Amino acid sequence: MEEAVIVTGGSRRIGKRISQTLASDGFFVIIHYNSSSREADSLASTIRDQGGQAETIECDLSKVSDVETLIHRAETLFRVKVTGLVNNASRYSYDDVNTIEVEEFSGHMIVNAYSPLILSRELHKTGDGWVVNILDFKIKSPNSDFLSYTLSKFSLASITDILARELAPKLRINAVAPGHTLTSDFLDDDKLESVNSAAPLGFGPSPEDVANAVLYLAKAKSVTGQTIYVDGGERFRQQIRDPAFNGDQG
Repeated sequence: MEEAVIVTGGSRRIGKRISQTLASDGFFVIIHYNSSSREADSLASTIRDQGGQAETIECDLSKVSDVETLIHRAETLFRVKVTGLVNNASRYSYDDVNTIEVEEFSGHMIVNAYSPLILSRELHKTGDGWVVNILDFKIKSPNSDFLSYTLSKFSLASITDILARELAPKLRINAVAPGHTLTSDFLDDDKLESVNSAAPLGFGPSPEDVANAVLYLAKAKSVTGQTIYVDGGERFRQQIRDPAFNGDQG
């Protein structure tokens, strides 16, 4: 039976590049999406046109019962053996210490930490394989902005360490922690350029840089429990506010 990898949130932004990079290296990629069905279908079609193998699968990662069956459903639908998992999908909305509420905190924790944990557990039940969790450089340079999001990434970092021990030797569990890579609703081109130009390397990561780190960990059979920071050294610059709100003021 052919082996496959699931990339959560694999149709857009960094996830899209991860899906493309894995597919171009010969992996059968299952592109997970929640609401981005059009983007997922288009990407899968492009990958197939380029000679790769790709399918799409829908799942709301905030619904625990759906998360618990995702891997089995993918294997049944596509007649593959899932041996790889990239936990890339993230909930990302703003709060801070003054505005944090239990609903927002819980929502971030379920999607960004609990779901990757459960998916890793379910993958472990099926046999040998690997997991790469997408973290954030903010776990080394935290501030109060995007507090629920940041705390969920701290949790996922701890999950990476714990599961690397708990699920060995069947699964290898590693992580990639990107710096500011793309613009967003909160970060425009000017602010992205400003913060990345001030990083120790003088520039920030591209989606391809992040995807290449994922590819390395997917194939590094003797590596587990490791986090690769792909951030141009941005984590060394402790900032009081997120650059989305104060440009490059540290």
